[in-house]
Amino acid sequence: MILKYIVKESDAGRKIYSIMRRELCISAALTRRLKQVNGIFLNEERVFTNHTVLPGETIAINITAAEPPCDNIPEEGTLALLYEDAGLLAVNKPSGCITHPSHARNTGTLANLAAGYLLRTTGDGCCHAVNRLDRDTSGVVLFAKNSHMKARAAEAIASPDAKKEYLALICGMMEISPGIIDLPIKRLNEGDMRRVIAPDGQRAVTHYETIATRMLCGHTISLLQIYLETGRTHQIRVHCRASGHPVLGDMLYYTEESRAVSEELGILSQALHAYRLSFTEPISGTHIDLTAPITQVFTHIFGKELIDNI
Repeated sequence: MILKYIVKESDAGRKIYSIMRRELCISAALTRRLKQVNGIFLNEERVFTNHTVLPGETIAINITAAEPPCDNIPEEGTLALLYEDAGLLAVNKPSGCITHPSHARNTGTLANLAAGYLLRTTGDGCCHAVNRLDRDTSGVVLFAKNSHMKARAAEAIASPDAKKEYLALICGMMEISPGIIDLPIKRLNEGDMRRVIAPDGQRAVTHYETIATRMLCGHTISLLQIYLETGRTHQIRVHCRASGHPVLGDMLYYTEESRAVSEELGILSQALHAYRLSFTEPISGTHIDLTAPITQVFTHIFGKELIDNI
């Protein structure tokens, strides 16, 4: 990946280091690596960071040349592409797939498949997950093709103009809609994956709206459209359980009723789908709106026509 910058009149007399750090948002650590690999060019000639620039000159930074080795093991497999450019790759993660490797498992994850795809298509299998979804949550996952883009994209999707939107099937019906759940969340115990509502937890805010409800098996089921203001681990699942209306199919945060309804309907994994991620691409400034096709469990319960009109 090559970052380019045309020197402006107002940049006259500045050093390349200053432009790299401020205008191109390149970290100090990456700048040091770029110096070591001779990845900095001015008008196609290699230069040092202390070089003074003139208006109209072109600075080119070879980000890829300074990228450290990536730990993801490239693997073959099906990958549902949603978007790709020079620095980013977005895919539709299926339910049941782990987003990225961990100490316990370093193969068979979405990141391994993304690395395999990039190795086949670009010759470089490096990729970094920018956002992450729980194993049984489906939907949009964004990868960066280098560590610089990971940092820039992470800032972009955390900015106020970015949106993370989900669909969820819940047991019962929210008493208020649209509504906001503003309850702090923390880990239950050290080493425990479960989260709980706690006064000393991190602030967590979930906005929701009930799109539709229906009766099945003698129970009310609701379709929620959800927008996350914060992004805590298990946030939607914990907030829905705290409201008394767990996500169907969730076998970690459930009530006896939600578990029974899920089993009766054959919903074996949480009915939660990250269907939209929109943000401003940090290099070009272009607005990107990514949507992932909605999974069959939603259309089976509420019909394809309703789901298509969301």
